[in-house]
Amino acid sequence: MIVNEYWDRTSYHFLSQAVIFLDIDNAKELVDRAYSAYRKHPAIDTFIIQFVALTAVNYLNCCYHQHADKSYALSTFKFLKDLPPEPAIGLNKLLG
Repeated sequence: MIVNEYWDRTSYHFLSQAVIFLDIDNAKELVDRAYSAYRKHPAIDTFIIQFVALTAVNYLNCCYHQHADKSYALSTFKFLKDLPPEPAIGLNKLLG
């Protein structure tokens, strides 16, 4: 569902929830794909933006708990910073 090129609200939502169960290397690969898909087609839909931001925060949580090298988290910090100034994701950006 989330491996193909087309990402929709369901794909981002699924990854935002599933990322915490993945090995850090698998999580990084899927999260990088999600970021790439989002950058190709930036969302206007508030729910997609929320799910993308939640994915980023949950992924950072994985990085922390799995003692990942900081290189795993750098792209996520940049991604969160580059997200639009949407009130719905303010807390996610702060948590990041």
